[in-house]
Amino acid sequence: MRQYLKYMLALPVGALLLGACSNPDIDLSQVDESRYEANGTPVAYLESKYGTTDIDSVIFNNEGKTAFIVKSSVAGKSAGQATLGYDAAVLEQYNKEHGTNYQAMPQDLVAIEAANGDTVNVSYKTAESLPQGKYAIPLSLKGSSVSKEKGDFVLLVDDISKMPDCHKESGLQVISCMEVNDANPLYNLCFTLKKSGKYFFDQVIMFSGNINYDAATGRVYNYNNENVQHLLDYKEKYLEPLQQKGMKVILGILGNHDRASIMNLTEAGAKDFALELKSVMDAYNLDGIFFDDEYSNPGNYPGFERNESSYNFSRLAYYLKQYAPDKLVEVYVYSGTGSMTEVNGKQPGEFLDYAIHDYGQMYDVSSSYPGLSKKGMILGSSEFARGSKISAYNCQRIVDGGYGGTMIFSLAPEHTDLNCMNRIASAFYDDEVVKTGSYSKDW
Repeated sequence: MRQYLKYMLALPVGALLLGACSNPDIDLSQVDESRYEANGTPVAYLESKYGTTDIDSVIFNNEGKTAFIVKSSVAGKSAGQATLGYDAAVLEQYNKEHGTNYQAMPQDLVAIEAANGDTVNVSYKTAESLPQGKYAIPLSLKGSSVSKEKGDFVLLVDDISKMPDCHKESGLQVISCMEVNDANPLYNLCFTLKKSGKYFFDQVIMFSGNINYDAATGRVYNYNNENVQHLLDYKEKYLEPLQQKGMKVILGILGNHDRASIMNLTEAGAKDFALELKSVMDAYNLDGIFFDDEYSNPGNYPGFERNESSYNFSRLAYYLKQYAPDKLVEVYVYSGTGSMTEVNGKQPGEFLDYAIHDYGQMYDVSSSYPGLSKKGMILGSSEFARGSKISAYNCQRIVDGGYGGTMIFSLAPEHTDLNCMNRIASAFYDDEVVKTGSYSKDW
């Protein structure tokens, strides 16, 4: 393992020097020179692939890898030669300045390897002797033209390899439908059961992607705002740790204030949109789609069904399951998706996996989704941001009735009710919830 990697940064052409091997050109982007001590003089600085320049935190299971980019402060000018390596002094200084007590990951568990151009991969792994917890990997960029402010980096790596998964013996599901404009999906990993050590949550729904209309093509398509797209683009940081512990990661699909609706697609439109959703799931390794009929403005438009109907939506869900039989199809029991109908001789229960009730609703939905088993019915949903919480009585009703579980909406550090979560854990698993750490939105 190499302790340091050496760089020659030059614009527009640069080469990474590592033994006798050459690498592709380095295209370094423009940055604000005013942040640096020698205004106008090019200096090299270090940035993680997530855009941070001093400290970042990632979760890994057995092994992980984070990419770093060596950049120049002045586009078109060389920042000279620089080396990247593990440097324990960086962590000592960071702990001293910030009053922290991070422990360094042993250097023999870290590898620094050249990737492409100006990119370096920092890999790390666990060991049997390494206790469960968070460790720091101190990195330093060295050279005559390296930024004093942006040349050091502390990468925090949280090893969850020794943690059990989320699969509980009862099979009851606790679904977190998370408003990802405001919250970090990794926060779901902060909740475990005291006796079993299992993770409390079984699914995480990213709320929400959208169905949108493209006037130029006349097609509907999946649009994701900058928050949802960030999570998808960096799924190895925000989503894969959940999946590595058995949690299903689901993309919500919601109307977006235009004529496109999950309730008004023609048969051709339903097939087309279902294929696009399959492609999105495949591209980002997602486990399913959650449909919610809100915030659309449908009307009598060319290329759409004249009227919204449960059949139109059922047809969309049917085709999605046809195209992606190994993925979950879920629906919110609300508005137009409050019921579904037979499609091509198939009952809804044959192409629907979960029907998730609106806040506080506890009734059986067999008549609304024919063929759906009780295990697919998620009852008594809570809304933590607004104070709507399931009671202990209703938790026990879910268990006694043989239903599938419950849902919590808007979980976030500022919206966490451990009393409510313990009511669920007590009835579902004869256990209690332990909260460890916290993850806020960091993008």
